[in-house]
Amino acid sequence: MDSPKYAENAIRKINACEENDIFPGERLILTFETGKTVLNTKRIEELVSRYII
Repeated sequence: MDSPKYAENAIRKINACEENDIFPGERLILTFETGKTVLNTKRIEELVSRYII
């Protein structure tokens, strides 16, 4: 998410999902990382367990 172009594109995709009734926390799991804040794989496992099981 460090790149403004990348972040803008990601927001467009999230908006498109919401326009098609796919909402974060319901049918969409969102993760984010930057050059200074890495993706936490333990957190991903927790999110998948919460929504898949």
